[in-house]
Amino acid sequence: TPRIRVAVNGYGVIGKRVADAVAAQGDLELAGVADVGADWRMRVVNHKGFRLFGAAAEHAAAMRAAGLDVAGTLDDLLGAADVVVDCTPKK
Repeated sequence: TPRIRVAVNGYGVIGKRVADAVAAQGDLELAGVADVGADWRMRVVNHKGFRLFGAAAEHAAAMRAAGLDVAGTLDDLLGAADVVVDCTPKK
């Protein structure tokens, strides 16, 4: 049976826990993580082997400029996922 591909939008307090939980499930596949930052948290995404996406083109460019391995933008991630867990702040 095919695994459900999950996108995680936002890699903060909640998003990092959701991404780890999805990656630990046998019936789910983490399609990737999208965020706006280019800080140490995104280095953790790369270190864990999760695919990293910028929320928009300018975020992906900033991530690349910071030396991060970026797979694309949120739009690309959405195209590779069956479901999305939105972990962004409420505003």
